[in-house]
Amino acid sequence: MATSFVKPHLLQLTRSLLLCIVVFSCNDNLYAQSDTDFYESQIRPLFIKHCIKCHGPDKQESDLRLDARDYWEKGGISGPALIPRKPEDSLLLNAVKQTDPDLKMPPGKNKLTATEIQAIEQWIKTGAAAPKLNVTQEPKRLSLADAQSFWSFQPVTRPQVPDADANQEWVKTPIDQFILRKLNAAGISPASHADKRTLIRRATFDLTGLPPTPEEIDSFVNDDSPNAFSVVVNRLLESKAYGERWGRHWLDVARYADTAGDGADYPVREAVKYRNWVINAFNSDKPYDEFLREQIAGDIIAQSGPDELYAQRVIATGFLAIGKRYGYKPSPDYQHLDFADVIDSLGRATMGLTIGCARCHDHKYDPISAADYYALYGVMQSTTWAFPGGEEQKRPSHFPAIVPPAEVTRLEGLRKTQITEVDRKLAALAQERQEKDASWVAGGVDLGFESQELQKPLTSPWVCAGPIEVREDSQSPYRHVHPAGTRGVHIGSSVPTDGIRYVFPRPLNASHGRKMHFTVDFRTQADASQDGAYRIYLGQGVIESTAVDISISRSEIALKNGGTWEVLRKLAPGTWYTVQIVIDPEDKSYSGTVGTKEDLTSFKDKKAAPNWNGVVDCFICDAFGHIEGTASARDIDNIGLSYTPFAA
Repeated sequence: MATSFVKPHLLQLTRSLLLCIVVFSCNDNLYAQSDTDFYESQIRPLFIKHCIKCHGPDKQESDLRLDARDYWEKGGISGPALIPRKPEDSLLLNAVKQTDPDLKMPPGKNKLTATEIQAIEQWIKTGAAAPKLNVTQEPKRLSLADAQSFWSFQPVTRPQVPDADANQEWVKTPIDQFILRKLNAAGISPASHADKRTLIRRATFDLTGLPPTPEEIDSFVNDDSPNAFSVVVNRLLESKAYGERWGRHWLDVARYADTAGDGADYPVREAVKYRNWVINAFNSDKPYDEFLREQIAGDIIAQSGPDELYAQRVIATGFLAIGKRYGYKPSPDYQHLDFADVIDSLGRATMGLTIGCARCHDHKYDPISAADYYALYGVMQSTTWAFPGGEEQKRPSHFPAIVPPAEVTRLEGLRKTQITEVDRKLAALAQERQEKDASWVAGGVDLGFESQELQKPLTSPWVCAGPIEVREDSQSPYRHVHPAGTRGVHIGSSVPTDGIRYVFPRPLNASHGRKMHFTVDFRTQADASQDGAYRIYLGQGVIESTAVDISISRSEIALKNGGTWEVLRKLAPGTWYTVQIVIDPEDKSYSGTVGTKEDLTSFKDKKAAPNWNGVVDCFICDAFGHIEGTASARDIDNIGLSYTPFAA
């Protein structure tokens, strides 16, 4: 018969999860754990780091060992290494402080930090508590059989119920007979029976944490049937409040909280799922063995089905994941602290064992070795741990799915399909709006030029560097793209990286049967004397994927055909020219015209950049042209990008 929560007389302690571990036997003459915590966490690691190499089991300089209490009490050739509660008289403290030129430890440059010295002084001042080992015997490793028979791992046996006595009427259950035997041995008589009003209050508070209602009290007081109290107890056990009341005790053991702890103490919105799982486990009278197994390995058990239990079994593993999270983002830098918390909680909650002690050394009085600890650590490290969110990464990540893997695949595919459809509809609506918005021409109203301040550099939505200035006399005379304006941009002669950049808010993407249209007006300064060329770039991002490159010097314009520059025609400084390009994404080619209204030069079937990805969303004018050297100053205006052709 399965063990359950609501029948405490049937409970049996869970068999150990670690029956097969290899252990060390220890002397029983030990300090309580609380007395030696400081030594184990602060002093022992310090001794291992700085002292044990020369004062340990392998080597004893000056006949001194510091790896056990018995050794430092005995001391070396100069006497005891320390005197509890007398740090000023302790040779060990004087040595690490290095105030005596003849007594400096450790030797060389590896001096202890002020914090480490302070820890040793505090430890000695408070009594230098540490486990006392039997130094006359070498530790003997137990065999596997001996470890399985360790006293604390033996199953609970059912004792013989004591014989009845004169107070048999007071006894209602076998447990009462054990209580009565102890009372008799102490010469104490059992307390008298509580009245019914007191009894229902005790039972209701105990099982639900709430007071009984007046109606419930009256019903019980007026019920003279022999099973009246059983009716009350069964009603309370069936109430939702029972699981809420008694589930809290386990949640305390499981170190439950709605936040992740550590510095950020980030809220964990999923924590409530585990809390409710615990409450429902109590209310459904889940057998204790299943209760433990699902919390430790529910995700593994869930894979064997049935599917309807998959979610709850995965949620049960919140017992492992609900602990404190260190650090502000998912990082292996702090995960060893997460694992230490989980392993320590696992041992304390399920077996009453301080497994965490074996993180640094073999346990001193429980049969757990450091090897056993890191075997468990390996299991934890091989698991993907959910991250609740933190100051650096605010969104949760790596939470396990609560549906079977096949369903995850199906839902992910459905999600991608739905997102693709939503993106398609949004793109269509954006295009429709663009086509119906009279003020939206070729990427925006003059791409923000008209809102720029004269005699100042370009500002948002533009990005610029170098000698850039918005000028009234930099306005193009052409009107085929934007309405008549009042200003353009002047780019002075400078280093190649200086220039201007604009990212179109609505990128153009390659699609079947649809061409891309681009235009720009430019003028090289009339008195230009520089021989270098400036460049006009069109593509995705900041040179992330080039579509078209155009290069202009004071005397000529060149186009890049695939990967090769080709000079197209001669130019005259001080003259405004317009470039119009039509890109065919299907064969990655482009054609167009360059010139003035009276003097146009056509070109066609030029190859786009070899690795262009089919996206255009960025215009750049810098000085990385087809001729090296300092480029001339120039004016730029009337930039446009559209799926529809511009006026001739």
